[in-house]
Amino acid sequence: LAVSNFSPAQLDAILVNPQATKPTVNQLPYSVVYHPPGILDYNAKRDVLVQSWSPLSRVLPRYGNKLDAIGKNYGKSAAQVGLRWIVQSGAAFCTQTKSKSHFEEDLNVFDFSLTDEEMNKITEFAAAGVL
Repeated sequence: LAVSNFSPAQLDAILVNPQATKPTVNQLPYSVVYHPPGILDYNAKRDVLVQSWSPLSRVLPRYGNKLDAIGKNYGKSAAQVGLRWIVQSGAAFCTQTKSKSHFEEDLNVFDFSLTDEEMNKITEFAAAGVL
């Protein structure tokens, strides 16, 4: 069972009911620009995976250049860097496209890893509003 946009309180309201079907996925707008501190740990402690919905729509138009600069180190696009950051953070993602090439690009994020420094830099950009 997946839930969408559940806050910690909403998630706990379900989990305390022993007769309720336990959610295993919480779909959130988790992205390079929206990642509340502790949200992944909170869900993980309850055996719930955070899945990012629409992870690129708010990121690429405003912040693509900085992610693209990181991606050049790997021959990857800004979108791929943003998606890789999500995966490497411990979440999953779902994307939507009508383009086969964009779909293939979105899935081609498992053949590289961002360094700890790059992960921190991306995280700090969003926290500081720099990205």
